[in-house]
Amino acid sequence: MQSINSIFKNLSLTQTLFKRRFNDKKNHEKKDSNTIYVTDLLYCPLKPRLREQFKELTLAEAYNPSTLQGSLIHESVERILIEELNAEVEVPVTKEITIDDEVYKLVGRIDAKKDNVIIEIKTSKTDVGIPKEEHVLQLRIYVNMLNAEHGILLYITPDRITEFYVDTGISDDKLIELVQDYVYTRRIPRHEWECKYCVFAKVCPHKVSVNEDNNAS
Repeated sequence: MQSINSIFKNLSLTQTLFKRRFNDKKNHEKKDSNTIYVTDLLYCPLKPRLREQFKELTLAEAYNPSTLQGSLIHESVERILIEELNAEVEVPVTKEITIDDEVYKLVGRIDAKKDNVIIEIKTSKTDVGIPKEEHVLQLRIYVNMLNAEHGILLYITPDRITEFYVDTGISDDKLIELVQDYVYTRRIPRHEWECKYCVFAKVCPHKVSVNEDNNAS
């Protein structure tokens, strides 16, 4: 019979948690060239291309403790919404968008849905600047795709737990424009702060540094 010590030596809780996150990340990256994730529309259009080109960096993101913590909070809140509100969670949603006679499939996964109301769960290290522009945009896209009544952004931060209501979805014309930005790789980067936090900045030829030295050669 194995001793307690030998059992614990063979049991890595840390490895178990990160393995789950790693597998989720790996599965998420599988898509064909005409499939666009809703999250691809929120940030620099080069990022999904760099994920394909530098797969090792892509998978290394799964070992970020901060993103793992966010995933664990997501799962916990979703369980509560199921038990207390009988909400649906991890709801898949798709919509076809045609650009220059080419059909693209826009794919998303909504955190939770109660009746005709969409709920998106967000975590942040601080409550400064919430709700974030890209989170509001994501929710408005989902409201459009599901023709929902409205959406709720639920923020979990160390300083505050609060919710914001989004009453209107994005228009079809604006959604097409966002897909065009992605397809034609316009607006690189989409936000000036992106490169500072992007794991692909070290290999990206379009990296932008905020307040960078203009005399650099």
